[in-house]
Amino acid sequence: MAIRNDTRKAPAGAGNARERLVRTAYALFQRNSLNTVGVDRIVADADVAKTTLYRHFPSKDDLAVSVLGHHEDVWTRGWLEQAIERHETVGARLLGLFDAFDDWFRRDDYEGCLFARTLLETRDPASRVRAAAAAGLANVRALIRGLAEEAGVHDPDVFALQIQMLLLGATVAAVYGDLDAAHQAREVARLLLERKGIPTES
Repeated sequence: MAIRNDTRKAPAGAGNARERLVRTAYALFQRNSLNTVGVDRIVADADVAKTTLYRHFPSKDDLAVSVLGHHEDVWTRGWLEQAIERHETVGARLLGLFDAFDDWFRRDDYEGCLFARTLLETRDPASRVRAAAAAGLANVRALIRGLAEEAGVHDPDVFALQIQMLLLGATVAAVYGDLDAAHQAREVARLLLERKGIPTES
């Protein structure tokens, strides 16, 4: 299942200024990085005045927090959750996470995990942007934890962390060109599920 295409430059007439700013910054942060994209580039691509940006977002950090929230809506809720819903059993949905990532890694616009990249770029532990990125990853882990609880795993927190570590490792491997990373991680996850007696058939 493809991710909804929210990474295009927003046309000048599309939606209100706030929405255009968020969508434009989202596209730029995905293709580049939080620290290398300046406010001037964002307002130019969004076709709004700088005063308009600061009316909606008092600082670049405020905009970045909104962008990360948008990423959760588009990526976690709008794509990942839906991608695994087609599987009937909880074991198949857990492995379906890796199938979804495999599709994601093979997209032409794959740029890695925005949440993880933002954490690496914002080292200040007091940063609101860092907190928003960490919350995004925590919500993905909560999704996995919910599946683990449904499967009857007695240590769902540990299990969810293990699965997320496999997903994050595969995400990094795919960035440097290993397009089979999700498949390899899926095999490890399958062994974990088998050890816990969780069927993996759809």
